[in-house]
Amino acid sequence: MPLVEVESVSKNYPRRAEAGLGFHQQDHFVVNAVSLTIERGETLGLIGESGSGKSTLARMILGLVEPTSGSIRVAATDIGGDRTKALRRQMQPVFQDPSAALNPRMRILDIVTEPLIIHRREAAIDTSHTALRAKATELMRSVGLDESALARYPHQFSGGQKQRINIARALALKPQFVVLDEPVSALDVSVGAQIVNLLRTLQKENGLTYLFISHSMPLVRYLSTRIAVMQHGRLIETGDAEELCAHPRESYTRQLLAATPELPAARL
Repeated sequence: MPLVEVESVSKNYPRRAEAGLGFHQQDHFVVNAVSLTIERGETLGLIGESGSGKSTLARMILGLVEPTSGSIRVAATDIGGDRTKALRRQMQPVFQDPSAALNPRMRILDIVTEPLIIHRREAAIDTSHTALRAKATELMRSVGLDESALARYPHQFSGGQKQRINIARALALKPQFVVLDEPVSALDVSVGAQIVNLLRTLQKENGLTYLFISHSMPLVRYLSTRIAVMQHGRLIETGDAEELCAHPRESYTRQLLAATPELPAARL
């Protein structure tokens, strides 16, 4: 059974549209009848231009936005209402802007261990100072940072280091599923490549399942097992990563491939 099942999911918002001499309400579909699955241990790359509905779909899967219609299941549990809270530990996001995702007034120790404190009761987590520091040190090392980072504040780190900290926090609860929403688009190419390589390593070490969202076909191709292409809120093409890139069926997919040339192999 797939870890994630999305069936005929739509999200629309009402908007005013002109009608003769007046106005009427018309639904604007951000996501329109999307169905997809994500198997355990794989990376599904979700690609499309800005405004294609990628992030909205991801937020619905995470339970942050409620679908207008359709259903979403993660680990055989329907997303929605109180049931979503029980899944919080199993799915975590890493967002585009690493600076905006970190509280500037909190030390890194508190940022990384915050999920452990929030979920301490239902997960029976030891939140003593010694246990939290040991866990935070382990998480820092897993993303290529050392224990000295824990006493510092976000502004003392580079963009790439901040994203490593965000990844460490996402892994604190040992989730099954991680949504990576444009995780390297705010970083320069060389730093972004390092983060992508780190994500591959962490996936192998922890048996993670990824939804990797990007507008860069080379990055999606490099990290993904399969690729899904979105345009204007619709899923227009899916397939094995290498096969889809070598033989795209849709003209829009061919345009995406042409618009983002291959990255130098040394950078990945």
